[in-house]
Amino acid sequence: MKKITTKYSDLSKSQLIKLVEEMEETFYQISNDKNETELLSFPWIGNLGQWHWMVENNLLLFNEKKLTNLGYEREEIPEEVGFEFFTSKLHPDDYERVMEDMRKYLRHASDVYEVEYRIQTKDGNYIWYYDRGTITKENEDGEPLIISGIVFDITKRKVLEEELKESNEKLKQLVDIDELTGAFTRRYMLNKIENEIQRYNTEKLCFSLIMLDIDNFKLVNDNLGHNIGDTVLKDFVEIVEKPLRVKDSLSRWGGEEFLILLPATNLSDAVKIANEIRVGLNHTCMNDAGIVTASIGVSNYYEGDSTDNAIKRVDDLMYQAKYDDRNCIKY
Repeated sequence: MKKITTKYSDLSKSQLIKLVEEMEETFYQISNDKNETELLSFPWIGNLGQWHWMVENNLLLFNEKKLTNLGYEREEIPEEVGFEFFTSKLHPDDYERVMEDMRKYLRHASDVYEVEYRIQTKDGNYIWYYDRGTITKENEDGEPLIISGIVFDITKRKVLEEELKESNEKLKQLVDIDELTGAFTRRYMLNKIENEIQRYNTEKLCFSLIMLDIDNFKLVNDNLGHNIGDTVLKDFVEIVEKPLRVKDSLSRWGGEEFLILLPATNLSDAVKIANEIRVGLNHTCMNDAGIVTASIGVSNYYEGDSTDNAIKRVDDLMYQAKYDDRNCIKY
């Protein structure tokens, strides 16, 4: 094919037709030459071969493996296929992102066309493809004439990623959530308090802590059994959570002890919340266990406190309530 040195606007109709025919012939030759060898050039799992897109004519050539992987036979589709044959099968949530990636590449706003997306198979299911392409031919004005790339089926990888994500979520729940009560764990709460201290140091937002210990819980286990004791712990958490706000966090600190973090809350407001909890407990009958109360300590954060110091202060107040009268609040 001769090198084109004249602009398209200077060509006659017959010259333009000839030019297009020459480009198409060259394009088909490129595709046919590579079709049998491209899978050997990229021997990775999921390789579906190369594709070549003649931008001006919207003519797309591709390895038939990309088509059969979607459940189609070559005879089922038109002889000439445009870019929209595949883009029309994109998942609705991926369509605009994929198209924008291509638009950005066509206007040279990105170095390479590279995208992952879901595409619908003939039977209506979706699988994952990874596409990567680059401009292989431009006109004199730097506008793309041919873009060539390679496509992979990455469905297995995506399934593994999703399984790993679910496993990590389950592991995180095991680490952060108490299995019996559904409250946060001690470890989680320690991290939350440390974060609140950092927040205080930068924003000077005071926070408060409430420590609760179920009164006479050992008697519940000894007299009614551990199954009833477990039920009491779960019911206790449900009652305690009722007056809490979305931003508050409740953790099982250990055994029958629970710690509440109240972000952006002064001592006065924290005592009000603690009293709501105390009243809720006193007005709720836990079946066989009857009324279950708690000894409660309330403290706000003092500037310069470490995490341990802040927790020790509220813990001491809780024990003061326990050794004085039980079923009361100390602050």
